[in-house]
Amino acid sequence: MKKCILIARSNLRRAKGQAAAITVLILLAAFMLNLWLMLSLDYKRNFNRCHDRLNAEHVTLALSSSDADLRDFVTETLEKDSRTAEYSMEDCISMSGSFEYNSGEVNTVLIFLEKEAALNRSVGRVELTKDSTFSNGIYIPMLYSTGDYQSPGKTIDINIGNHTESFTICGFFNSAMAGSHNCYMSALLLTKDEYQKLEKQNGVPHSTLVSVRLHDKSESEDFEAFLKNTVSSRFPDVRAVSNSYALVSSSRYISQMICSGIVCAMAFLVILIALVVIVSNVINYIQENMKSLGAWKAVGYTSGQLISTLLLQFLGITGITSLAGIGLSYCLFPSLNDMMTVQTGIPYTVRFLPLPALLTLAVTNGSVALAVWLASRRIKKIEPIAALRQGLQTHSFKRNHVPLENTGAPLHLALALKTTLSGIKQNVTVCITMLVLSLVVVFSGLMVENMIVDMDPFLNLIAGETADSCININPEIQSEFLQAMEDDDRIRKIYLYHTTEVRHVDGIALMATVSEDFADANNQNVCFEGRFPKYDNEMAIAAKYAREKGLKIGDEITLTADGRKARYLISGFTQISNNLGKDCLLTRSGYERMGRLQDESYYINTADGVDIDDFNEDVSKKFGSDIYLTINIFSTMEGTATIYVSLMTIIVIAVVVLSAVIIIFVLYLLVRTLLNSKKRDYGIMKALGFTTGQLILQTALSFMPAVIVSTVLGITVSALVINPLTALFLRGIGIVKCTFTVPVGLITAGGVGLIVFAFLAVCLLSLKVRRIAPKALLDGE
Repeated sequence: MKKCILIARSNLRRAKGQAAAITVLILLAAFMLNLWLMLSLDYKRNFNRCHDRLNAEHVTLALSSSDADLRDFVTETLEKDSRTAEYSMEDCISMSGSFEYNSGEVNTVLIFLEKEAALNRSVGRVELTKDSTFSNGIYIPMLYSTGDYQSPGKTIDINIGNHTESFTICGFFNSAMAGSHNCYMSALLLTKDEYQKLEKQNGVPHSTLVSVRLHDKSESEDFEAFLKNTVSSRFPDVRAVSNSYALVSSSRYISQMICSGIVCAMAFLVILIALVVIVSNVINYIQENMKSLGAWKAVGYTSGQLISTLLLQFLGITGITSLAGIGLSYCLFPSLNDMMTVQTGIPYTVRFLPLPALLTLAVTNGSVALAVWLASRRIKKIEPIAALRQGLQTHSFKRNHVPLENTGAPLHLALALKTTLSGIKQNVTVCITMLVLSLVVVFSGLMVENMIVDMDPFLNLIAGETADSCININPEIQSEFLQAMEDDDRIRKIYLYHTTEVRHVDGIALMATVSEDFADANNQNVCFEGRFPKYDNEMAIAAKYAREKGLKIGDEITLTADGRKARYLISGFTQISNNLGKDCLLTRSGYERMGRLQDESYYINTADGVDIDDFNEDVSKKFGSDIYLTINIFSTMEGTATIYVSLMTIIVIAVVVLSAVIIIFVLYLLVRTLLNSKKRDYGIMKALGFTTGQLILQTALSFMPAVIVSTVLGITVSALVINPLTALFLRGIGIVKCTFTVPVGLITAGGVGLIVFAFLAVCLLSLKVRRIAPKALLDGE
């Protein structure tokens, strides 16, 4: 073993550049692999730790009434149900509202709670993450502690109904089930005097917040639907808003899911490239050191010992570098955590995680060991006599692919082609690297085109329907309201697009979007298979939910709302991430087979140049209290989407830089190997009159056939599969078919840039040719 270690050390001393390049590749692979494992194995579990620490509920129900009969009924229902472990019921103020956030607007159901009561709830309590000396004001979720609200003492304006309330921010808090607009509701804590002040205002509903912990949290969705439907059946006039553990735990970690998927893909792609490079280096090492291997065998070294030498050499690099990569992931994880906390809204404490580290070491070292062992097995076939002849047998009939006396190609191109066709292993390494990086180029181009430059494709895919304004009204003023809108020249189109909840009798609660005619919708791609419902016995359902339940177009399902049931024929499949793939579409007449709408939401497209906020304000003043809510949809979408756009911008920049680093180090290893193997040939060519520039050009051109062919093939194939691959990453939020526009011009330019960059990199790395001197090569003869 000691002799094997000495040989391995000697190899490393003689190939410092090779060791450095492989070190960088392994470092990147271990860094991303450990980062992915931390995200996938522990980051989302942080929600469970937070949930348990706060004794948070598994089902939350906010009811727009504090009537004693209602509370008694809810109490009786919960106590009779064996699934209930414990529950709490508190006074609250539940209203739809909005406030500015992240250059846009947050619009959600706001749950106002008195601060001390919220901190001392038996189920679903909150925790302060930052307090101050301000005694009168509001505490907001830590999710919003950025931008204008990053420190206590700032003022926040909250639009509630038709008026605006201003509060001084006293601090920030964390709530597992109501600490983000991604929870379908967002809690806000008011100091006692501010709460009493708001409670006394006209039109503010005295509400009830019900928080329920279950014995089995996997039943949260079923229990949520059961409880909400039970209450709605008995008290149809009470408005109810709810969420469940299953919904919140998924919706608050969308950024984690996206990051985890991308980092996972990049980690395994880099590992693949590193393994290909290592295999290529092992094979070239055997070829270059054939005489030494033969001599060692002649003096008694076994094939197993020589293979062990290579294993020690590469595993030594891999082991140390993997530890460094793991350390690097912990250094950069806090920055990634800060970026994702903007979407999750839950604090995460970075700490050492043994399992991801052990798995990272096992994967990197195991894969490298397997690759080196497979590549070095040819040592067993080497005979000392043949090895001393540099591996040449007594006869050789290798084909001359480009005979210079017959070819019509220019001399430098012909010489480059001879090098290309004789270096099959080099070509394989180049092809695999460029194929992988072509996929990265296409992915980056797709994200730039559909998210960073133009957010509309992203919004249409994720949010479904978009418009300029949404106005929620009292159904009693429907005729008057629609007439006024038709007479208003600021409006181009208005249509019913209302969301309410129904329950699948054999499943869970679904968010149903109701419209008079879905032909009026702006986004006709919401229903991507089949068609929109036209008749009162038809409905379209989320494809993700349909697959989970084994439903197909043409099947019948039973829905229930307001205590009544109706059967519907599935006419199509939809995909909207707002409800994580748990939604459906119904015509108004179809919904009215079960119940009536307690309020109605209308989407409005305004004329160019119309200020949406001013328009909403004018409508609110005209109809007064019959306007329940107005939403600037563009501003709301922008506030939410900006988080994901910022995240994707950072990811695209990171993968592009990473791709450049990978190309440079892979080409460095290949060029170094090529120059070492052709040092004698290049010395002879210099003696014949070839200049350094000509030899550099020949070297660069020898790489270009593999680079160009693999890049063109990679770009073409990647462009065809990138949308299905993207849908695979987004499947957790209900997307089953990605419809992003593939930017042909942009990815073509990216492919050309990749080829040019590779050419320039090879030229730069080939400058070592200058050191080759014919006289020095003959000194040993």
